[in-house]
Amino acid sequence: SYTYEVFDINNISPSASAVIRALEGSNASSSIGFQLERDTRDKIINTTAGNRVEVNARFAGGPLGGSKINNYYSVEVRGSQFFPVFETQTQVLALIGRGGVIQNFGKSPDVPYYSKFYLGGPTTLRGYEFRDVAPRDSFNEPIGGKTYGFFSAEYSLDIVSPIRAAVFYDAGFVNKNAYAFNP
Repeated sequence: SYTYEVFDINNISPSASAVIRALEGSNASSSIGFQLERDTRDKIINTTAGNRVEVNARFAGGPLGGSKINNYYSVEVRGSQFFPVFETQTQVLALIGRGGVIQNFGKSPDVPYYSKFYLGGPTTLRGYEFRDVAPRDSFNEPIGGKTYGFFSAEYSLDIVSPIRAAVFYDAGFVNKNAYAFNP
């Protein structure tokens, strides 16, 4: 895939952190991506059997152009396995894992915060606000990280199809530095 994006960041409060103020104005990102996916799930929603494995790679900047602050590469791996446990009430155990790293290169001093990794929200760490789990600046604002890992185990069953009840355990981390996989 090829993506060209322009990020316009304006009307920033003078009291905002330097990390956020540094990206004020217009910044372009030009990137290519590669995705390899294998999907054997029986259904996309309310999956009861099968698995899905996905590898994503992205390269931005360099010879592709864009603003000098948008020079980075990233690799992300995602996997999920769904085990049918009992046919009665369609009981399923789901195990989900994800991990990724993003790193700047060339004249980019860092990866822009809008391209970094965050966790939180209904599709990652449930119980946290969307994009709330990440390293923070001096004003306690989440500014994203360069490495993340996520794991979820969920046991679900039909109450009355398609309504399901679930018990789950989510765990994850987002670290400031690239290749810092220590939770």
